[in-house]
Amino acid sequence: MSDLPLPGIHFWRGQYTTPTVVVYIDKQHLGRDCVSERLAFHLPGYRLEPAASIHEARVDGTLSETSLIVWNTHGASLRAAEITEEMTEIAKIAPGVPLVIMSDLADVAEVHMAMQLGARGFLPGDLSLPQAAAAIRLVASGGTYIPPCVLAASLGNQSISAPGPTDNAGEAIQFSPRQLEVLEGLRQGKPNKTIAHELNTCESTVKVHVRNIMKKLKARNRTQVVLLTSNASDRSVETIAA
Repeated sequence: MSDLPLPGIHFWRGQYTTPTVVVYIDKQHLGRDCVSERLAFHLPGYRLEPAASIHEARVDGTLSETSLIVWNTHGASLRAAEITEEMTEIAKIAPGVPLVIMSDLADVAEVHMAMQLGARGFLPGDLSLPQAAAAIRLVASGGTYIPPCVLAASLGNQSISAPGPTDNAGEAIQFSPRQLEVLEGLRQGKPNKTIAHELNTCESTVKVHVRNIMKKLKARNRTQVVLLTSNASDRSVETIAA
């Protein structure tokens, strides 16, 4: 990891593994060459493979050893048909390979959509190259990167009338005291093993609590759990459990 501080929330899953290849997808030829070259400078030991599309990367034969895909959508929204189509192709051609979206649209809705579509990171255009490289290393290590704009917007949208997550009927979702402790660990980006150690319990028990929390929130992954509870203060979350 770089010594440069990386803003945002960091989520770690599993142990660190050194990536072999990072495919950088960018339909703009000049930008593709320039950005991939500069990222490579800040990612010593990584091999950056630029491609215009996921299909080009497949033809080049690099996907078999790819550990991460970075896709620069520039100013296009994830709602655009061409972007949705490419995202579908990436999921089909490179299933299981972590995807990081790089976008000029530092919009909360775009970040949420990217995470819902399975992206493991979102790099807004205001990140410096060293910070972007640090975020890429984080995701390649098994983590998830959410930019600060989401945190700021979540804090700004806090509501006294609805301080925490609610169900379909608008009622506050109830968590047990132990689930709240696990939830706090998730919100701090801690892996299950660390949470289990701090709570003096076994990792399998923490996994059960995580599954139950996800079920209550109707969340598909740990990232969504944090996003869904990021607008709740510690005080309001404790009230939910009371």
